[in-house]
Amino acid sequence: MSLVVPGSGVSFSYAGSPVSVLAGADGQVDFASAEMTVPPRFRGPIPHVHDTFDEAIYVVTGRLLAGTGTDEPGEAATGAMLVAPRGVRHFFSNPFDEPARVLGIWSPARIGLEFMKAVGAALPASGPPDPNLMREIYEAHGSRL
Repeated sequence: MSLVVPGSGVSFSYAGSPVSVLAGADGQVDFASAEMTVPPRFRGPIPHVHDTFDEAIYVVTGRLLAGTGTDEPGEAATGAMLVAPRGVRHFFSNPFDEPARVLGIWSPARIGLEFMKAVGAALPASGPPDPNLMREIYEAHGSRL
């Protein structure tokens, strides 16, 4: 068993905001979990599919606009969870004026965290992402736009 307290685990940046890894960085379990803040007016990643890992986003506080497949986006408020199994197209953004604190979950851990680190470093905190750069990162990590 391990206990990770705020500020003691592995961290990295996602669109300019800190990500605190709570589980999975040590290889002891086959899922990863991380807490992060999605900044206000964040456009989010380009709609995408992961072929090599599952992803879930639980909204701890605030709200996001999120969806899967070809559905119209819905508001994911505090307590909502977006679940995107492998092969399911999904997206999220924060078009609101307040930040949203979320818990991300990926399985398997190593693959999900490697993807999050790479895409997080390339996503701008504001404005649209570079689609060509995103495509390269996604393809290198078993995902597609």
